[in-house]
Amino acid sequence: MKGLQGIIIAASLGIIGAICNWFYISRQADNYSRVSFVATKSGTSLKSGDRFKAEHFSKLEIPQNQLGNLDAVAVRWRDLDAVLGMFAIKRYEGSEILLAQDLKTPARKDLNKLIGKDELVMWLPVDSRTFNPMHVNPGDQVSFKVSRFTVGSPSKLNGSDGIGVEVAPVGAGDEIIGPFRVLALGNRKGRRDVQQAAGVSAGAENVIAIAIKKRGNELELKAQRISEVLHVTNFRGIQLLLHPALKEE
Repeated sequence: MKGLQGIIIAASLGIIGAICNWFYISRQADNYSRVSFVATKSGTSLKSGDRFKAEHFSKLEIPQNQLGNLDAVAVRWRDLDAVLGMFAIKRYEGSEILLAQDLKTPARKDLNKLIGKDELVMWLPVDSRTFNPMHVNPGDQVSFKVSRFTVGSPSKLNGSDGIGVEVAPVGAGDEIIGPFRVLALGNRKGRRDVQQAAGVSAGAENVIAIAIKKRGNELELKAQRISEVLHVTNFRGIQLLLHPALKEE
C-alpha cells in the first residue's frame, strides 16, 4: 500500500513539475521575440567616405527584452535600403550596429552621381493639395496624372513665356505618364527619418527631381509628354501617383 502511495505521490509531483515547467516556458517565450537591426559584417572594414553596399551588412537579431534604448537609436533591418548608397562618416571595423546619428546625406551625394550616362535630371512641381511627401522617398517609382489634352484646340492657356497655347481635353478621363524614378524631394535625397536624425531639415518637397532617359539629342517620349503638359499649364503642380515597392523591406 505504501508503495502505491509513493507511486501516486511521485506521479503527482511529476505532473506538477511538468505544469510549472510549461508555465515557465510560456512566460519565457515572450523573451524570444527578436528585433532585427543593421550591423556591419564580421571582417568588414570601411573608412570614412566609403559608400555603403549591401554586402557590407548583415542582420543582427536582439531579444525584445534586452533592447534597452537601442530601438530608438539603431537602424532597423527593414530600413536597409535607405542606407545603401550613403557614405560612411566614420570608420567601421566589422560587427558594429549602425546608428541613425551616424547617417547623413552627404554633400558628395550629388544628383548627377545618381543617374546613368543615358539619363538626365528633371525637376517637376507636384500639386501639394494631393501629395504627402512623408510617404515618398528617393528611389521610389512614380507616375503623374494629368488632364488628357492635345495642342491646337480652341481654349487657351498662357505659357511660361506669356504666349497663349491652345489646349483642349481629349475625351473623358485622365492621362497617366510614367513611371519615373525619384531622385530627390526638395533637398531630401534619402528617407525623411534618416535626414532628421542627421539634423538636416527638409524643404520644398513639392518640387521633386526625377531621372529621365535621353535618346540622342531628344528626351524619351514620356519625358517629352511631361514637358509639354507643364508648358501648356504654366508649370502648375501635377498629381503624383506612387507605384508599389520594387521589393519588400
